[in-house]
Amino acid sequence: MFIPGGGVGLFNACTTQYGAPSNGWGERYGGVTSRSACDSFPEALKAGCYWRFDWFGGADNPSVTFKQVACPAAIVAKSGCSRNNDAINETPTGPSSVSTWTPGATGSASI
Repeated sequence: MFIPGGGVGLFNACTTQYGAPSNGWGERYGGVTSRSACDSFPEALKAGCYWRFDWFGGADNPSVTFKQVACPAAIVAKSGCSRNNDAINETPTGPSSVSTWTPGATGSASI
């Protein structure tokens, strides 16, 4: 999983694609440690880096606890796929079509 602003890791494609320093911005593994450090990123990467600090709380390689849930019916209807109930015994939930919101878009679209 890639965390915006979280470092370039072993292969650092950012040097070629965005002109990043050889070890990326901040630490090669872990990235930058403050929102203000995102200001030095190329414009195309700033929003993701800001998100890391504004919404994701500056987390880097967070641990995750999850619970399997039934797929939303709208996703099953759109994809035509549903998981065999291997760990739960539930059918898809909710409506089979829902409108979605896109920032800056007018109107709505269905998935």
